[in-house]
Amino acid sequence: MIEIRGQLYDGKTSARVGAVCRVYDNGAVHLDRSDTGRRVASFTGIEEVRFSPRLADTPRYLNFAGGMQFETEDNEAVDRVLKGFRRRSGLDFVHLLESKKRYVLAALAAMVLFIALFIRYGVPAAARTIAFHLPARASQIAAEQTLSTLDKAVFRPSELDPAFREGLEAYFQPLISAHSPHSLRVVFRKSDRIGPNAFALPDGTIVFTDKMVEMAEDDDELLAVLAHEAGHVVHRHGMRRLIQDSLLAFALMAVTGDVSGTSELFYAMPIMLTELAYSRQFEREADQYALNYLKSNNIETVHFARLMRRIDQWRQNRRGGRLPSYLSTHPATEERLRRFDP
Repeated sequence: MIEIRGQLYDGKTSARVGAVCRVYDNGAVHLDRSDTGRRVASFTGIEEVRFSPRLADTPRYLNFAGGMQFETEDNEAVDRVLKGFRRRSGLDFVHLLESKKRYVLAALAAMVLFIALFIRYGVPAAARTIAFHLPARASQIAAEQTLSTLDKAVFRPSELDPAFREGLEAYFQPLISAHSPHSLRVVFRKSDRIGPNAFALPDGTIVFTDKMVEMAEDDDELLAVLAHEAGHVVHRHGMRRLIQDSLLAFALMAVTGDVSGTSELFYAMPIMLTELAYSRQFEREADQYALNYLKSNNIETVHFARLMRRIDQWRQNRRGGRLPSYLSTHPATEERLRRFDP
């Protein structure tokens, strides 16, 4: 006979009483009050009892018909009962894993590996799938909010000569027409804080700063930049990056239980979309897209490299600024630019 001491709930009220559960060799189970010894219930077979699986040293529960429940911290006694009557649970392996340090370390290593693989491959794959299935209105909302915020905070109306701007827009028109499904449109803004910059918004809007236009020596240099930004639009890099960051942020909130940063995530969306800190994969895709477009239209690819090197020199000469310049947020290495050299 094995005695298990604990607390008994009758299944009808929230009251509990001290009790002793006695399990006999023939499988009979008796429940007696600890204070008076009065018999509360009897069961003829161990099969009438449902045992909760062991989890570390947390209390175990023995559940009986009618909602009666017996709670105990005497895990060893319960284990002896289960072993004696060869009762096993499908979750017994959990206690085995948590009670062995080598298994705990192996599980921790597996979890870290899973998280790393999820971040490296799972999140980008999910972001790509979501981005290409989002309705167009979602991209429009993200773009409108971003441009509206920047117009209030860092942009001023363009000061480029209207005739010059119209001529540049006309020069861009063949590329824009070739991307009619993506609704490309070019807008110009002035900002001393940003300097020479260009970026693509999720809805196909491509912003050029006046400084970027002023630093170009010919229209083909700006066309090369436009082709690069069109690559970001076609591959939906803006929405993919926004979704990736959101998935990671929400995953962190789910793990930590801290939802206080949810609103900050959306307030930060304009910066996330315009700082252009794309992954190198995104930049390679946009570069390749620009290369293919320029070559297919018999435009020298070196135009892109020349303008980028000029901007890089400008950036080195002028350190500082609250918002990054074009190349400080693009991985514009010589190795990358050499792809555009003759």
